[in-house]
Amino acid sequence: MDIETRLLELAGQGMACSQMMMMMALEEAGMECPEAVRAVSGLCGGLGYCGRECGALTGGCCVLSFFAGKGSPEEEANLDFLTIIREYVNWFLQNYGEEDGTCSCQTIIGGNFDLAASICLPMVGDCYEKIMELMEAYDIPLEEPV
Repeated sequence: MDIETRLLELAGQGMACSQMMMMMALEEAGMECPEAVRAVSGLCGGLGYCGRECGALTGGCCVLSFFAGKGSPEEEANLDFLTIIREYVNWFLQNYGEEDGTCSCQTIIGGNFDLAASICLPMVGDCYEKIMELMEAYDIPLEEPV
C-alpha cells in the first residue's frame, strides 16, 4: 500500500498527524506498540490541538527517538541521534516553517482545522518519507529497540 492510501485510511480511523507517523513506522518495522501511538497523540493538532508546534514535526522527532534514542539506563542512544534529529528539524523548517522560524500547526493550516486533510496529509507523507530516508542514511534499523 502506498503512503497516501495508508494516510487516508488512518485519517478515516480517527488518527492524526503524529499518530499516523508512528503507526506507519511501527508497521514498517513489523511491530505493534499502541503505547507509542497513544504517547504521541498529545502532539496532534499542534500539542493537543492548541495549534502550536506541528505534530508532523514533533511526531517525526518521536519516531526517530523511538528507534534511535536512549530508552533505559542501560541503553545508549545511536551515536548520530542528535544529528539525525537536527537534520529532520532543519529539513522541516526549510520546507514547512515560516521565515521567522516558526512551525506551528496554526500557521501551516491558517487556523482552519478543516484544511487538515488537504494540507496536512501530503505534508505528513513527505515527513514520513524524510524520516525513512534519514533512518536509512544513518543505518537506524527498523526493528524493535533493544
